[in-house]
Amino acid sequence: MVSRRPTPEAVRLSAAVDAAARRLDVLRAESQRAEAGEALARLRLGEALAEALGARALAEARLRASQFDRYRAAAFAHRRPDRRNRLRRLAEKVLARLGAPGRSLVRARAALGEGAVLFDADHYRRAAPEPVGPDPLAHYLIWGGDARISPHPLFDPGFYAARNAEGLARTGLTPLDHFLRLGAAEGRDPHPLFSLEAYVSQAPELTATGENPLLHYLRTGAARGLSPHPLFDPDWAGGDLVWYLTEGWRQGASPHPLFDPAWRRESGLDDGETEPLTRFILTARDTLESPGPYFNSRTYAEARGAAMDPSKDPLSDYLAGGAWAVLGPEGLHPALALMDDPEAIRSGMTPAEALARRSRPH
Repeated sequence: MVSRRPTPEAVRLSAAVDAAARRLDVLRAESQRAEAGEALARLRLGEALAEALGARALAEARLRASQFDRYRAAAFAHRRPDRRNRLRRLAEKVLARLGAPGRSLVRARAALGEGAVLFDADHYRRAAPEPVGPDPLAHYLIWGGDARISPHPLFDPGFYAARNAEGLARTGLTPLDHFLRLGAAEGRDPHPLFSLEAYVSQAPELTATGENPLLHYLRTGAARGLSPHPLFDPDWAGGDLVWYLTEGWRQGASPHPLFDPAWRRESGLDDGETEPLTRFILTARDTLESPGPYFNSRTYAEARGAAMDPSKDPLSDYLAGGAWAVLGPEGLHPALALMDDPEAIRSGMTPAEALARRSRPH
């Protein structure tokens, strides 16, 4: 068989193909090096971003603490120390038997002043285990306060008493009276969902006036859309904290992008019969239950280790700066997820919250 020699044209084309293949290999290698370099640059930029956001979170925490110290210094002048000893309690019960004039004297002696707004008669009647009679405020001052019956949706007497047992024992005051006279000025929270420190940081005028933050919230802060707790976003919830605690949670309102009541009910974490966010804040430190599908409390707590604030639930710790101090399961920093979301970066939004907001738009 006669072999055919390739034509000059075929040789030229073959050489061109070989050259193109070699050039393609070179371009592929250059592309791979460029991609690796870009990935490395992105990783380093993500680490720098996480460091910057962590530093900002730390600076904000220090500013909050400084503002809170200034508030307490200003509020000291508003303290109204008082004592309610055994003899006075006995006198109150005697006055109560005298009818309306006696109950009027009890109310006058309590001198709640502008703090009377924290007594909601309808709420108190619903919270009381038995009928309270024609004068619910006097009933609270004489019996209900000692029985830890709630006088207002934003004042949790059981929560307050557990954290201020020594002060209540020393003064004999009801939890509400103690809060109004002493507790607020000393920085003592009235409810698991009302953080005085978090609130004061949004209302800097309180560092000068020393006004009771809870009264300020009811007077003007709620209407301004201020948040009483890091886990309560009024815009996301669709109303203020009073609305949420009295109506909103029963309607399935979500108080924060990372707290999903429907998901928690489906997961068996809540029964739908009690307000879920308060229970989460009080128990999640021990149970490590998750608030929703975009934040795993147990995984976060394990990654955070001993650095996690023992006074906070995992989600509150995460939002307070812990987000910038932990690595993801692949050893990469979660801040990488924010690289293409400049608005989230500017606002200081955490990666989990940014993901939740994108996935659960309101």
